[in-house]
Amino acid sequence: MNDEQFYKTCADLLGTQYECRPFSWHKRTRWNNRAPGSGRYPGFGLIRVYGDQVHVSLRHPVSHFEVYDSKEQVLAFLRTL
Repeated sequence: MNDEQFYKTCADLLGTQYECRPFSWHKRTRWNNRAPGSGRYPGFGLIRVYGDQVHVSLRHPVSHFEVYDSKEQVLAFLRTL
């Protein structure tokens, strides 16, 4: 599963819209690295993929902050909500 499919699946499980702002430069530098980027779920929080790890920071429906080792673990957690 690629990142875009993962983010859309998370949005479906949360029951919200997925907000993605693509990175608009050809490479990251010190000055352009502060764009919001992918993984934003308005009213819920953030779920972001960093290589093999996934950082979850949710405020709603539960307050949950965790770093997971795979996308499948995150999807399994979201199914329990």
